[in-house]
Amino acid sequence: MGTTRTGWSEHYTQGRGCRRLGSEEKTLLVKHAPAPEGGRALDVGCGTGEMSVYLAALGYEVDALDAVDAALARARTDHPDVKVRWLRLDIERDGPAPLDDTLYDLVVFRMSVAFVNDRTRVLHALGRRLREGGTVLVITPLAARTSAEKRHIALDEDEISALTCGWTSVQRIAVGDSAALVLRGPCAGTVATERSVPATGYAVAGALAVVTDEHGRVLLGWSKRGMWEIPGGKIEGAEPLDGAGVRELAEETGLHATGATVVTILTDAAQGVPRLTAVIRIAGFTGTLTTAEPHKFTRWEWHDLHGLGCLGPVFTPSAQALKAVWPGVIPGLPPVHSYPTATEPAPTPGRRPSTPEYATQSG
Repeated sequence: MGTTRTGWSEHYTQGRGCRRLGSEEKTLLVKHAPAPEGGRALDVGCGTGEMSVYLAALGYEVDALDAVDAALARARTDHPDVKVRWLRLDIERDGPAPLDDTLYDLVVFRMSVAFVNDRTRVLHALGRRLREGGTVLVITPLAARTSAEKRHIALDEDEISALTCGWTSVQRIAVGDSAALVLRGPCAGTVATERSVPATGYAVAGALAVVTDEHGRVLLGWSKRGMWEIPGGKIEGAEPLDGAGVRELAEETGLHATGATVVTILTDAAQGVPRLTAVIRIAGFTGTLTTAEPHKFTRWEWHDLHGLGCLGPVFTPSAQALKAVWPGVIPGLPPVHSYPTATEPAPTPGRRPSTPEYATQSG
């Protein structure tokens, strides 16, 4: 998504940089994220280091991350006397493990979050590294105020809604043509949510496709209804349950299943209409993840299993399906009847097997 690592390397090697840190941003930091005594800050996607240097001037001990060596080389050259720990790290692909057990008072994404595919996972993972009362600050251009050729650097309102879900406190502040998102409390809990349009007919039957990547992360999409959902939809005619899940996965995400198993049937009611949901475990897939139905979904992201309880609104059948495959990952769901049909899990997408447990659930 956005500029490639090679493109960024050329960008910095050719002497180009990023938007200069403005007075409004500096005022924002002083007001909303003043450095406590002994405070530590993490600057993610630091580029040539202007934000990192300013955080150090405020009194923070700063770790500055970037995935591009050329950016860090420029940062070290431009700021030789500033005490900042410059680290080569791709926060999305490498994960935060090289940061050891460091806890931070402030994590900053300045003009960088749009280049992260699994934004929700990454922000929540870093949120778990915050000290009590700590803050994640995201500064991002807005799509509505960005030219079409630069759309990839900005977020629209739906993307911002997805990004801020699952946080206890969200404050949005205008900073010129950009938005600053002040996020605190990285686990607001997952809430089972129904769609606003009532179900119709005598009953509703659907299939949901539970698919994981090579790291065991599960795929969820932020829908235009303002909630997270698993790939899936209504069963068409007399098609088999597993076939419905495979079809919906391809139609919505561009991924093509190489195997599928019906692991349980869930029954409940939506707005008084009986609902049957088949939970389909996808064994493997080919293809490239894409937002194939943009009128239905804003984006798709891979989520860590231990973060499924901190997502905010999740479509009720999707939440129940996740709990059916991984009991205990989402507490406090409404009751549902579960009828397991498989005792052994299908392997994770074509590479490394996972070991989810299948069980009945009562909410």
